Amino acid sequence: MAGAAAVVLAAGTTVALTGGHSASQHEAAAGGKTARLAASTCSGPAGAAYVALAGYQAFDAIETSNCSYVQDYNVGDPAVPGDSGDYNYASSDQGVAIHGSTLYFADTGNDMVSIIDSATLNPNNYNPAETDIHVGINPVDLAVSPDGSQLWVADTGPQTGQGAPTEIQVISTATNQVTATLPLPSAPEQLVFSPSGRTVYVTTPDGLWIFNAATDRFAGVIPGLGDPRGVAVSPDGSTVYVTNTVDNVVEVIDAATDRVTGTIPVGQEPWQLAVSSDGSTVYVADPDSNQVSVISTKTDTVTNTISLAGGPDTLALTPDGSQLWVAGITSAILTVVDTSNDSIVGSVNLGGDGANSGDGTDPTGIVLTSTPTPNPAPTPTGS
Repeated sequence: MAGAAAVVLAAGTTVALTGGHSASQHEAAAGGKTARLAASTCSGPAGAAYVALAGYQAFDAIETSNCSYVQDYNVGDPAVPGDSGDYNYASSDQGVAIHGSTLYFADTGNDMVSIIDSATLNPNNYNPAETDIHVGINPVDLAVSPDGSQLWVADTGPQTGQGAPTEIQVISTATNQVTATLPLPSAPEQLVFSPSGRTVYVTTPDGLWIFNAATDRFAGVIPGLGDPRGVAVSPDGSTVYVTNTVDNVVEVIDAATDRVTGTIPVGQEPWQLAVSSDGSTVYVADPDSNQVSVISTKTDTVTNTISLAGGPDTLALTPDGSQLWVAGITSAILTVVDTSNDSIVGSVNLGGDGANSGDGTDPTGIVLTSTPTPNPAPTPTGS
């Protein structure tokens, strides 16, 4: 990334990066592909989808009202120290979170959290200004508290065996500084706040770890759960849902007692989940079955499956709950589902090679907001 940059040396150190590089530099990093319109016709609520693309060191900005692909932005690509003409393309933004207009990315390749104000995005500049915070080794996921005051980051560590550093780091969003480091015995995968913001749930290969967000202290653990991956909480905070990737089920947990109260068979290797705003439905991405399982929380049973090729692994609901956006890790196809009848109403090709394809590959996270993303200014008449 061009512009002012500084070497990030210690955990919690913050560096602001500004500037942009040319389209040709951006394309060279991806083998020369050129971004093109990447959408089928669809209609939906006003707003934007931001998709983390771990395979392209970038994120896509898409209009939810019509599936319009706006731009593919770089994230976490600082200038190489001592060589202003070279850039470090080692970033790999695995996770993404949003609060207000602020986007947070877990930059696994550079051991950083990258912060970008979506309100200042300019489709004519591939490299938006960003603030980078150095964290632990291999951050893969993050979650921002409901009030926006805290950011919790899952650092998986080098995964070199027992004793390797695995931890959660807590960042104050007021200062962009790491305020706490919470060691874990095994690598954290995903994490989520309860709706009240008082509790944080973290999946690890050893089970579900529970923390008090006010004190940053360990509050309990639910062992086992079959190498859990995804975790979501009902809107009233009473129920926690966890994907068990070994037994291909969703574990249903009573948040008051921290006990498993049921299991729901789903597709193969269930990954991420999303819960509807009224708590009536849970959507589960089953990449090895090429489907999304639709669960009724009234009966804790699967009421429908939505077939989607390409390993659907990440998903999110629009703020009004009318649409489910699902991305495939192998196809790089983003599919839009009408939640009123589970029908497919649109798609965006994030990384294909044919017509109507974009640059991105390996989508691993989606966030949706009701605020549209900045679009290019219209070309003046006669220019």
